[in-house]
Amino acid sequence: MNKINMKLGQTLIVELEEEVILGELMHVASDNTFIKLANVRDISANNLLGNQAYYSSEIRDIQIVEDAKDEPESSTEHTRVKPAASHLSLECLNRALKRVENCIYIQQLDSNYHDAISVLKKERTLALAMEGVEEGRHAKSVSLLSIATDSVIYIFDIKWINITKDLRELMCSDHYRRVLHNGRFMRDILLHQFNIVLGRCFDTMVAHIAIRKAATGDALADTAKEAPGTISIQECIAYYLKLPAENFFNDNVNYDLRPTSNEAKREAAKKIGFLISLQDHFIHEIMLKRFYESCDQYCTSLACNVDFIDSLAEVKSDGSRAVTAVKPFKLDTNAS
Repeated sequence: MNKINMKLGQTLIVELEEEVILGELMHVASDNTFIKLANVRDISANNLLGNQAYYSSEIRDIQIVEDAKDEPESSTEHTRVKPAASHLSLECLNRALKRVENCIYIQQLDSNYHDAISVLKKERTLALAMEGVEEGRHAKSVSLLSIATDSVIYIFDIKWINITKDLRELMCSDHYRRVLHNGRFMRDILLHQFNIVLGRCFDTMVAHIAIRKAATGDALADTAKEAPGTISIQECIAYYLKLPAENFFNDNVNYDLRPTSNEAKREAAKKIGFLISLQDHFIHEIMLKRFYESCDQYCTSLACNVDFIDSLAEVKSDGSRAVTAVKPFKLDTNAS
């Protein structure tokens, strides 16, 4: 096993045999046999567990989410996995978990429905997901339509309320930028069962495939269990945002049962709760990485000049040196 350098005060995601927990490191045994965490939370069910101790034999994986604020002197090398920092900040993770826990389930055209539509129509970027579309137009029953913003998740029970005119607008209008994963099934069923043409979307599956093809023919093949080149939303979140998928998601939920269980609502919310963060990661951390590097080069072309006279001359120039500092680049699809 590889080693990870852990310091007291770090916030960790610890994957156990049957759960994934988040907590602050407060003690590591001198013989590396166990660790103690404070403010522990089961991130799958969002249950608070207080202070807990975990033995090495029950720990499958550890990831550092946030370094210790005070940089305490006490640290140790714990025999576990390599230190793969999460691509999702602790703040973003906590916000996402809060959205999942507070998701709003709508099964009738009441005030909650109208409030939700009012909120969604004020947004520009919407995450979309549907349960029961795995067979496209051949699906027997579509169950839930989830729509999320960066602050709230709405789960519409379209078995009861169908797809209303307002929901159609949210899915069709060019005013909105939609984010989804593996949208071909959703587009197929919307077109052939509901006569809805899905508008412009950012598909995180396509982003994954482009990155995979840009790397090597076998890149990320270990994460693609459905078919060559494809990846589930759970695996996509786990790979790119560094969240453990196996114990965080529950794939055995029946979304077709009514009344809809709290577990089904929570699992539907989990699938959509990270989509906007995933889009941001693809665009800003991978695809536009070289663009941001060029922006930095351009912006620092004057500030890096330590000579007062030269900098004054540069200020009064036509900026050609700054333009020269910008190197040609293409949109990057190489994950690092």
